[in-house]
Amino acid sequence: MILICIASLLACSAAEFSIVVPKAPVSAFLGSSVILPCNLSPSINARTFEVRWYKNGEHEKPVLFYKEKKNTGQSQDRDRVSLIGELDNRNVSLKLDHLTMADSGEYTCFVKSLSWYEKGSMNLAVKVLGSTPLLLYHESVEKMNVTCRSFGWSPKPTLTWRDSTGRELPNTHTKYTTDSEGLVNVSSWLLFSPSDSEWISCTVGLNLQEIKESRIVPMKGFWMEAFISTLVLSLIVIITYTVLLILFRKGLLPHCSSHKNAKAADSSHESLPAETMPLNAIENTTQGHFYIFFQSTNYTYKTAIAGGVEV
Repeated sequence: MILICIASLLACSAAEFSIVVPKAPVSAFLGSSVILPCNLSPSINARTFEVRWYKNGEHEKPVLFYKEKKNTGQSQDRDRVSLIGELDNRNVSLKLDHLTMADSGEYTCFVKSLSWYEKGSMNLAVKVLGSTPLLLYHESVEKMNVTCRSFGWSPKPTLTWRDSTGRELPNTHTKYTTDSEGLVNVSSWLLFSPSDSEWISCTVGLNLQEIKESRIVPMKGFWMEAFISTLVLSLIVIITYTVLLILFRKGLLPHCSSHKNAKAADSSHESLPAETMPLNAIENTTQGHFYIFFQSTNYTYKTAIAGGVEV
């Protein structure tokens, strides 16, 4: 009788086991394959056990179901899920192929013997690297308003502003949105003074190894110089126009009869080369305006002059 009890206790203890799964989330890129680890402890043969993998608590809708040495599961997932472990050596890990965004979520490994069962859960994150950050700017006299935008990330990325010394800048105006496919878009802006740093960078990423970065390198003082140059040239044009108008009204400028001017204009038009256009032929294209452009590799400034007045 004692031997029978001892044998019974040994059989019960041998049937007891625990589940070992990772505590940290498992991650893999969209379209790739991933293994969700699940092991039994102690090491025992699980070929005669029931193994059920299900997602987000849906026990009755298993992603994979193994029983009596057969694999079954949801029809839409059957061709891309499998048990890759050696069941006779405690490994009941799940392999998922051709990951989609819908595969993200919590997965549970459930193992049951004739007299015992255990389960363990882990999270799967499907990763997508988004677009390279797009930097937009709006300059003023003292500071620039710089906006950084990046699209199509999974999971939610981190956005960081840094200056040319590597110092992290305050990030207080950041907004996240999710599109119809479940991908995350991020947008952030800050005010930046070019006198404080040679450049600033916007970095968006999932971790230190999976990042994308863009930089803006302003030309120090350029917009102020361009503004002053534009203002000076505009004033010169306006002053010149005003002086000529005053001289004309006082009769200090020579003028001819309208008939002579018309004949002279006609004769001059006839003598012009074919590729030369008279001034009045392009008046309609400018609509009484002419423009002064100041351009560099980073910025373009435009001033319009109409009737002697800057617009």
